[in-house]
Amino acid sequence: MPKSKEKQPAGLFASASAGRTGRAIGLIFAVLPMSEKGFRLRFFVTLGLMTMAALLNAIVPNFFAAAVDGFSGTNPWAVTPVAILVAYVSVYWLAKMFNEARWALYGPIEQRAQRHLALRSSEHLLRLSLEFHQTRNTGEISRIMDNGLRGMREFLFNAFFLILPFTAEILFVAAIMFVVLDPVFCGLLLLILALYAGTLIFGSERLRNHQRQAITRGAIAHGEAIDALINFETVKHFGNERFVAGRYDGSLADVEQLTVRAHTYRSLLGFVLMSILAAGMATILLTASSRITQGDMTLGDLVLVNAYLLQLVRPLERLGNLYRTIKQALVELEQLSDVLNQQPDLPDRANAITLPAGPGALTIKNLAFSYDGKRPALQDFSLSVKPGEKVALVGPSGTGKSTVAKLLFRFYDPADGAIGIDGHNLRHITLESYRAAVAVVPQDPVLFNHTIGYNIAFGRPAARRDEIEEVARLARIHDFISNLPDGYDTRVGERGLKLSGGEKQRVAIARALLKNARLLIFDEATSALDSTTEKQVQECLAHLGHKRTTLVVAHRLSTIVDADQILVLDAGQIIERGQHADLLALNGLYAELWRRQIKDAGA
Repeated sequence: MPKSKEKQPAGLFASASAGRTGRAIGLIFAVLPMSEKGFRLRFFVTLGLMTMAALLNAIVPNFFAAAVDGFSGTNPWAVTPVAILVAYVSVYWLAKMFNEARWALYGPIEQRAQRHLALRSSEHLLRLSLEFHQTRNTGEISRIMDNGLRGMREFLFNAFFLILPFTAEILFVAAIMFVVLDPVFCGLLLLILALYAGTLIFGSERLRNHQRQAITRGAIAHGEAIDALINFETVKHFGNERFVAGRYDGSLADVEQLTVRAHTYRSLLGFVLMSILAAGMATILLTASSRITQGDMTLGDLVLVNAYLLQLVRPLERLGNLYRTIKQALVELEQLSDVLNQQPDLPDRANAITLPAGPGALTIKNLAFSYDGKRPALQDFSLSVKPGEKVALVGPSGTGKSTVAKLLFRFYDPADGAIGIDGHNLRHITLESYRAAVAVVPQDPVLFNHTIGYNIAFGRPAARRDEIEEVARLARIHDFISNLPDGYDTRVGERGLKLSGGEKQRVAIARALLKNARLLIFDEATSALDSTTEKQVQECLAHLGHKRTTLVVAHRLSTIVDADQILVLDAGQIIERGQHADLLALNGLYAELWRRQIKDAGA
């Protein structure tokens, strides 16, 4: 496959150069719809409530300290201790009410951000190239998306409800201690917090390396499990359930080892952090005790210092865990941001136009293409097709027939040459408008795990039921569907596994016909049909042929004897060209393939 071009991320994130963590944080802000007035108001009101709650929490201990001094006879306030206690309870209640009000405001913020991130991720993945999806494990991508959404939820929750409120409270407490108490207590508090924060940041960065390895390996293991489930028929055909389970267990063992290592390091970091807090508490309380002994502080001041310590130390203990949790959430978001920074290989040009309406004339000039840049898949391929003509590509396996179909659908761009439809070069047309004009029926159609009606209607989701039934009749599958107990509401299972190969192909043909595209591409589209049904489908397509330009990739030559042009490919080059009778008269490769198939059919 062609190697992905490494491009500087654009569009989604402007801070790509800030590194993976910067992109992960940028991703969170990118999905917050701050341009919406209602959302913006809710966001800032939530921050305002958070700030007020932090301020009230910082003020509350002063009331209790004043009440203690009042009962001990040293109350500087001109009110009774009971009144102070009433004020203490009232402010405490008000602070908690602000905290509870944040929940009602925060819920829509989190859900809107999650919705936007999920939608953006899904849309971006669908825009990525065929090569990306062929080289990445579906289960792994699913796990990365799931981890990313969970990481965003944890980051937002911890930031809104814990980190930001606690940071604001620290600033308020430090200011109050500086004004109400001796400034030395404010200095000691800030010194302890600086040591704690420095150790936490340094240790968590080291911890994140362990977490990243565990999360990455876990995504790979999840991908292996999903891959086995998707291909369960193959697993059962070869009786390799134990082999698959053993491989999965080996991956889980790696995840287990990496996760245990991360937890051990996390525990060691916790020991160091708690030791810093204990030493800090001891220093501040001993200093306060000394001041009381000297008569420089009252008993209420000691209560105030202890209240602030308890009020800050408990969240600090939790803050260590929260910071490490946020770091893990950022690791999960890093993986998702890496995927979202993958750019499509075929972006629209700046001056690309929408494909105008047209009859479906197709031109290919001097086409050359290689998947790996070494071995050419196509060389000097040229073709001109009039509107409504049927063109067939035949030849041995591996000669470039399906490559032509992929290039026509613009899964790739050719290395040299040009493809045009109705006089417009594909490179100058928006991808969306061009693909709307093309319908493809692959050799092995993949159906959604939904109803037959849904799968046919996918060709044109707005189609009416009678239109769906009409194309089903043309594809010779309406009678089969009508005889099913649930009719068009019959579910087809994962990837359409409840249907036979021929039934899936006929559903895919009906889906393509419903799209009503000007260019139809059939890549071995009737290979799984019996000869009678195939003949009926071919008659139907021949009847519709004058309305659509059709390109058929075929191994079974009997299906393309009526083609207006037949191109015989070998080693990526056209070696013969003409109609069926002309090619038989040449007595070349086409005639040899024809005789071989006639012989095999007679046997």
